[in-house]
Amino acid sequence: MNKVEFNLLNDWGTGFTAEIIITNTGTQAIDQWQVAFEAPFTIAHLWNGNLNQTGNTYSVSNLSWNRSIAPGESVRFGFNGQKPEGSSNQPTRLRLLEADPPIVASPTPPPPPTVTISDATATEGSNLNFTVSLSQASATPVTLDYTTENGSAQASQDFQPTGGQLTFAPGETQKTISVPTVDDTQVEPSETLTLKLSNASGARLTDNQGSGSIVDNDVAAIPAPVPPPVAPPPPTPLPPPANSGTGAFNYGEALQKSFLFYEAQRSGALPADHRIEWRGDSALADGAAVGVDLTGGYYDAGDHVKFGLPMAASMTLLSWGVQAYGDAYSQMGQLDEALAAIKWGTDYLLKAHVTDSQGTQAFWGQVGDGNVDHSYWGAPEEMTMPRPAFKIDRDHPGSDLAAEAAAALAAASIVFRPSDAAYADELLQNAEQLYTFADTYRGSYSNSIPNSAQFYNSWSGYQDELAWGAIWLHEALEASGQSDVTYLNKAESAYTSIGPGWTQSWDNKSYGTAVMLAQETGAARYRNQVETWLNSWLPGGSVAYTEGGLAWLDQWGSLRYSANTAFLAGIYSDTVNDPGGQYSHFATQQIDYILGDNPRQFSYMVGFGESYALNPHHRAASGTTNISDPAVNDHILYGALVGGPKSASDFAYEDARTDYISNEVALDYNAAFTGALARLAGRYGGEPLSGAELNALPGIAVADGALAVAAA
Repeated sequence: MNKVEFNLLNDWGTGFTAEIIITNTGTQAIDQWQVAFEAPFTIAHLWNGNLNQTGNTYSVSNLSWNRSIAPGESVRFGFNGQKPEGSSNQPTRLRLLEADPPIVASPTPPPPPTVTISDATATEGSNLNFTVSLSQASATPVTLDYTTENGSAQASQDFQPTGGQLTFAPGETQKTISVPTVDDTQVEPSETLTLKLSNASGARLTDNQGSGSIVDNDVAAIPAPVPPPVAPPPPTPLPPPANSGTGAFNYGEALQKSFLFYEAQRSGALPADHRIEWRGDSALADGAAVGVDLTGGYYDAGDHVKFGLPMAASMTLLSWGVQAYGDAYSQMGQLDEALAAIKWGTDYLLKAHVTDSQGTQAFWGQVGDGNVDHSYWGAPEEMTMPRPAFKIDRDHPGSDLAAEAAAALAAASIVFRPSDAAYADELLQNAEQLYTFADTYRGSYSNSIPNSAQFYNSWSGYQDELAWGAIWLHEALEASGQSDVTYLNKAESAYTSIGPGWTQSWDNKSYGTAVMLAQETGAARYRNQVETWLNSWLPGGSVAYTEGGLAWLDQWGSLRYSANTAFLAGIYSDTVNDPGGQYSHFATQQIDYILGDNPRQFSYMVGFGESYALNPHHRAASGTTNISDPAVNDHILYGALVGGPKSASDFAYEDARTDYISNEVALDYNAAFTGALARLAGRYGGEPLSGAELNALPGIAVADGALAVAAA
C-alpha cells in the first residue's frame, strides 16, 4: 500500500504551512495520483498540484511534470492554510484515491526512451550537425553528456573541440549538437572525428557515438555556384485578429510605469529618491549569517525570495532593451530610470560574486527559503522569518546561474560604458570571471541549490546559458574597444538549435542567442532557425491564438511569453529581416493587446489605462496579512505586468489575489516587455507623466520625475 503523509512546516495561530508527501511503496510506477482529505481549515495557496474543493473535502491531483512516481520515490505538494485561532490544522481521512484513468500504470511500466545519434557531414568552415534523438518523449527531463574525440581530424586544427550537457525537456524528442569546423587552405582528403555520448540520465544509450566527416573545399576546380539557403516561407496567414496592432497607446507612459514596478520590488536600504511611498528598508541582515553582505537586489515576484537566476536574466533583458533602443529611452526621458533599475540588480550580482584569498570563486544564488517565505503573507518590512543564503562553488557547480550572471554583467557593461566607464570595466571583469567559473566547473545550479528546483528548476540545462553568456561577452568586449573572436566561437560552439514550441524565458536563452548570432554573423543557419521559430508565432503557425489576437503559449504567466517573443521579433525585424513587415506587426500587436486592445478592453499592466488589475498577487501591495481578504489591494503596483489568461481565451483571466497562476507579477514578466515598450515609444512616440502628474498618483512621491543613478 502506498504511503501518504501530512507534515506541518509552520504554524502562526491563524494560519500555517504544510506539505503532503506521497511515497510509492509498491513495485510498479504510479503514473497519475490524486490525494483526498477532509479539513477543518481553508486552503489559500497551493503549489505543485491541482486543487479541487467540495465543502470541507479537498482533492489534489498531479501536474504534468510530477505525475509519475517510481517505486521507492516520493513527490510532495504544499499549501498555506487558514483557520480560527486555536483550531486544528490536521486533515482527516487522508488517502490516495483511485483515479480515472487509473492511478497506477500498467503492470509492466514502459521502458525508458533510448538515445541515438546520427552521423554528420560538412564542408570545411561549416558546422557538423549531429541529431540526437529519443525513441519516445519522456515525462521527466533527460540529460546526457557529449564530447568530441579526434579521428583523422584533430581538435583545434580541423574542428573546434565541443562538449557539454544536453537536456531534453519533457515532451522533446530531438536535439542538435553542432561542431564548428576549421576552414584551412590545405588540399587534403576528407577527415573524421567522433562525437561521443555518455552519462545518460532518464534514458538508455543504445547508440553512443556519431561519426563526423569533414569534406575538404580546397580543390583546384571552380565549384558550381550554390544558391544561398532560402529561409522557410511563413505560414499561410489566417484572417487578421480583432487586435490590429496599430500603435495606439501612450508607450512613453507605459515605459515610465514599468520602472515604478522595479522600484516596488527593491530589497535592502532604499535610496533617498525612491518613489514608492509604501515601501521602506527591508531584509537588512541578508547574508549576515554567512558573513557576506547580500542586502539589496530585487524580490522575485509577489513573494520576498531573491532568486538569482530569474533576477540575472531580467537584468540581461533590461540591458538589451537599452542597448537596442537607447535613443527611445532618452527621448522618453527614461534613460536614468533604466540605468538605475539595471544598476540596482547588477550591484547585487557583484556582491553575490565572491572570491577568497586563494582565488576560489563562489556565487550566492538565492536568499530566502521559498517554502518558508511562501507561508508568510505580509509586507517585506515586517517579515521576521530566517532568510538562509545558498551558493554555488566549484564543488557545487551551477553553470547556468554563473553564465547568466556573466551575461547580465556583460550586457550592463555595454549600456554603462558611455556614462561610467569605470563601472563598465568592473562589470566586464566580473563577467569574464563568472563565465570562466561556469565553463570550468560544469553542472546545473538547481542540483546544487535544491530549494531553487521547487521554484526555478533549470529545465533547459546549462548549455543555453553558456552560449548566451559567451555572445554577450563578445558584444561587451567589442563595445569596450577590444577585438574578440574567442567568445563568439564559444557562443557558436555551445549553441545548439531552436524551433517552434517555446520562446525566450528565465530558463531557456537559446532564442535570444540565435537572434544575436544572426545579427553578428548573418549566417543562414541562424536566420533560418529564427525565422522558422518566429513564423510559428504568427497567425496560422503552431502557437495558439485567442479570438482577440493574443498569441498564447502556456498558462503560467502567459503574457510574459508573448511579450518576450514580441521583444525578440522587434529586434530581429529592426536589425536582420522583416519579411512583409510581419514580425514588426506581430511585435506591435502583442504589446497593444496587453495594454488594452483586447475584447475585455482591459490593461494587463497595473495602473495603466482606465481598467486594469486591482488585485495582483503581491504581498506588499496587498497591504493585508490575509491573502483572502475581500478588500482590493491597498496599493497600486504601478507598471507590473500580470500573468494573463490561463488558456487561449480572451476571458480566461480573473483579477483575484489568490490566483497566482494568472495574477502574479515577476521581475522576468516585465523585463523584455519593458524593451518592447521602448521600441514602440521610439516608433510611435508617447508622453511620460510629468513630475507633478507622478506625484498625483496614489502612493508615488517624486520631486522631479527622475531617479539618480547611484555611484558604484
